[in-house]
Amino acid sequence: MKVEIRKLPVSRKVSLIEATNCYSNLADKPEMSGQGITEAYINQFKADILAAENFKTSKNIQKEKAAWTVLLKVKIKACQKWLKRGEFYLELAFQPKSPQVAEYPDYLPAKNDAVLTGDAMTAAANVLTKYLTKVTEKGMPATFLAEGATLNEELKTLDTQIGSADSDFEQYTIERNLALVKVYDAVNVINKAGRIVYENDPAKLKSFESPWPKNDGGSEEEEAKPVEPIVPPVVS
Repeated sequence: MKVEIRKLPVSRKVSLIEATNCYSNLADKPEMSGQGITEAYINQFKADILAAENFKTSKNIQKEKAAWTVLLKVKIKACQKWLKRGEFYLELAFQPKSPQVAEYPDYLPAKNDAVLTGDAMTAAANVLTKYLTKVTEKGMPATFLAEGATLNEELKTLDTQIGSADSDFEQYTIERNLALVKVYDAVNVINKAGRIVYENDPAKLKSFESPWPKNDGGSEEEEAKPVEPIVPPVVS
């Protein structure tokens, strides 16, 4: 079942700043325990703030996804280069317009698609294997087919990893939102409790009466602190 992401009225940055201020307001206020804001509750609140801070922003996540996309494009390009070489060896063995060359897959339309490129790699390998003796005589290296098989396997592996990463990123976004909502709701609970406890103490009451900033826009791109994106390992 799809989890709905709850949109907060303020940005991530503002939410975490206000939460940190709220935590600071709890110092030397033991009276709050009567409303459930115990030492254990406060410690958990601090832990929740730290957990929410440590999540990457959507901007950082997009950078990671872009890094994966770059790796995939590089691998597709390497496969296309192999396909072009394979066609060249086949044309050396036969004539460019020969029936044998006509069996070779049209790989150019697949240059932007990992699955189609992989299919073209498999089809090309089958044609070259069919005419192996002839193309080998005309100069195709003995290791060429093995190189193609390795490239094709690497391409499929990387494409699968990217598919899994997309799912992981989606789940990560959900967990990040839940962590931020938890902190946001706790701030509201603490402020409400503070207004009850200190309703007759104007000096302390003021700390719990500050409303959330208005017209903030709730932008997720605002960061509470910079977080370096994790770049996926290069697959050769």
